Amino acid sequence: MELIEGEPTQSRLRLPGPAAYDPTVSAGELPLLPISRVLVPGTRAALPSRRDDLRPGDSLVAVLRPTTGGWASSPSVGTLAQVEDVRPLGPDAFLLRLSGRRLVRLTEAGERAGRWWAKVAELPEPDREAGPLVEAAERALRRYFAVRAEAGEAGDLATALSRDPVTASHEVASYLRVSWPEVQDILEAGSAAERLRRAQAVLERETELLRRLLGREGA
Repeated sequence: MELIEGEPTQSRLRLPGPAAYDPTVSAGELPLLPISRVLVPGTRAALPSRRDDLRPGDSLVAVLRPTTGGWASSPSVGTLAQVEDVRPLGPDAFLLRLSGRRLVRLTEAGERAGRWWAKVAELPEPDREAGPLVEAAERALRRYFAVRAEAGEAGDLATALSRDPVTASHEVASYLRVSWPEVQDILEAGSAAERLRRAQAVLERETELLRRLLGREGA
């Protein structure tokens, strides 16, 4: 399948909590859209594509395109997204505006007539053990933003994560300024608790690196 290369835009989207899982999703095939970045649940993205079979209101699965190893090393977790808008960019090219809804696990994927498809299953959510981890991740996020502010980058030092662990694990991943494969690694974790733990570890690492750059090692 041929994809248009380009840097999509992504913005945060406040949703009214995690969408209820639709058990019929895992019963059929959904369009599979490999993209050059991660579409985190709770965010919107504008993405170029050559697919001409998508319409506003359609559901699809967005996954990070593997850079090495082909589909043998493709992500096992993707984002169930809804198409909000489709605009023509030129001959056989379209701009898709997507909103990420929730994470799903890919159980099967394939290509038919140049179009990728996937079957997905529900992730084991919610995670009761994740509740106490939300505040720890939030504190790590605020420290991260505070150091970035010292480096001259604007940020909301009073950022608050959702008290829902699943939503919070998505929100904190969307704030990270690390490589997309590393964000994908966080989302690949098997639970909200593990996603929060991995995100907190990344935040603490990045905060310490910035402190060193600013000459504040150990501060």
